[in-house]
Amino acid sequence: MRGLRVERFGQPPVVVDGLPRPSAAPGGTVVRMVAVALGHLDRSVASGTFPTVLTPPYIPCGEGSGYVVESGTFPAGALVWIRGAGAGVGRDGVAAEYAWVPDPAVHPAPEGADELLAACFFSPATAAHVAVGELGGVGAGDRVLVSGAAGSAGSLAVQLALAAGAEVTALVSRPGRAALVPPGARIVVAGHRENGPPTAPGGTSPAHPPGIAPSSRLDGEAAFDVLVDTVGGPDLNARLDAVRPGGRAVLLGYTQGRRVELDLPARLAHDVDLRFVNMQRRAPQAFAVAGELLLRLSKGELTLALDRYPLDRVADAWQALAGGTAAGRVVLTP
Repeated sequence: MRGLRVERFGQPPVVVDGLPRPSAAPGGTVVRMVAVALGHLDRSVASGTFPTVLTPPYIPCGEGSGYVVESGTFPAGALVWIRGAGAGVGRDGVAAEYAWVPDPAVHPAPEGADELLAACFFSPATAAHVAVGELGGVGAGDRVLVSGAAGSAGSLAVQLALAAGAEVTALVSRPGRAALVPPGARIVVAGHRENGPPTAPGGTSPAHPPGIAPSSRLDGEAAFDVLVDTVGGPDLNARLDAVRPGGRAVLLGYTQGRRVELDLPARLAHDVDLRFVNMQRRAPQAFAVAGELLLRLSKGELTLALDRYPLDRVADAWQALAGGTAAGRVVLTP
């Protein structure tokens, strides 16, 4: 059997032939994998610094999709998506042609689900749902700023906020990322602002938005009701400054840096409600809406860009993820 294996901490996984094919065992299901999601969590685990440490060599990746081969719980041939039970974090993951998966981590896909989307939708879609709805409380007429809006969770947060009737400003790191922002949002590129009208619904976001002019502010000070922040880092303070007093800031990522220094007297005076997305604690809510979100994605009501790589190109996929150049959710196909 062919699959990926992390041989040493701090290095990307490598393709290995001759891995033992898993066999049926009580409490689990053997799945023929169709696609595997590669995410920042997998990089964190492979760094050796993650709180739950797997000992190399191990098979990475805890999210994927495939078809049931052997199971005492699920019918043979059923399309399932995989998430949970410590896969890829506390035990071997699913980045191989076949995987044995504990039954609690096996989830039947709804009829009509796309098999590639099923592999990678869960983390960004459910995190965006919790951030925008449950924690952000976004509703009609709200002014919403989404950072990292070209990323998977960010782009879905943009779409969910727009669907709720909000007025959305999408913040991206550079002009080339603007093409990944869903239509309907006004685009701000780092310290620059688009002076033209917002992208029209049903249109496309330009690769280089017209009318970009230097700007030190995000549409004026304290302009937004809600910030959905997917990137963290030292510039978080500037984004918090753009939220009105009494507004809400929902934090769900730290791809631009794990540490932020806050001036507490200034933050207390500003009075912005900081809310943090902990998807482990909110797992019941996430699994409750997962099937609906997967169907909406599969039908095209929501979109999630995929950056697809064959298993042989895992090093390229790893680098695209690490360098922030991935054009969507990174998916590996065994």
